[in-house]
Amino acid sequence: MKKIFMWTFGLLLSFSFASCGGDDLIADLPDNSGTESPGNPNDDSDDPNIQAEKILIAYFSRTGYNYPNQWLDVGHTARVAGYIADLTGGDRFEILPVVPYPDNYQETVAIAREEYDNDTRPAIQNKIENLDDYDTVFIGNPIWHGAAPMIIRTFYESYDLTGKVLIPFSTHAGSGLGDSERLARNYYPDNTVLSGLAVQGTNSPNARDDVEAWLKRIGIIE
Repeated sequence: MKKIFMWTFGLLLSFSFASCGGDDLIADLPDNSGTESPGNPNDDSDDPNIQAEKILIAYFSRTGYNYPNQWLDVGHTARVAGYIADLTGGDRFEILPVVPYPDNYQETVAIAREEYDNDTRPAIQNKIENLDDYDTVFIGNPIWHGAAPMIIRTFYESYDLTGKVLIPFSTHAGSGLGDSERLARNYYPDNTVLSGLAVQGTNSPNARDDVEAWLKRIGIIE
């Protein structure tokens, strides 16, 4: 009986770590995917008449080794951002950290946890010069430890997005949107924040149809 218990426990433990592959880091912090705001009066996510005049897709994405030993030349979030750009004609802006995250997965896990615990704002090396040209901003990120990476907070605090339509999206390995929608609404409670899209990271190469259906559902494309 003891051997059966130990074998079963080991199998469950292996499965729980394997489920954190792709763009997720090991989710040893609380999963915030169920803590989104229950809607707000400015959420027009089902309004088919919203048509963006000029769209920006801002995103952070990591390449390198992901769990368990998968090398990514193109990050999952970058891939989804590409679909959005192709389908909307929007411009892409990749959020690049001044200090890049290591290719080593476990090192990145440790750094991300430290940044979260210390409420760090990692510096961004590049800048959007023409933000006033855009009326709609997609904001994309992987989900690390059940939440958006801290550099997304740096992004929100670096620009004035007042009056713009904000649309979060994420790639994940089980945490959904994490706190991505809540961050947008907390930083800009008076903005229109449309319903976001969460894509399983390992499914990102096949997610174009899902992205297109989502963009139609929230009224960005017809």
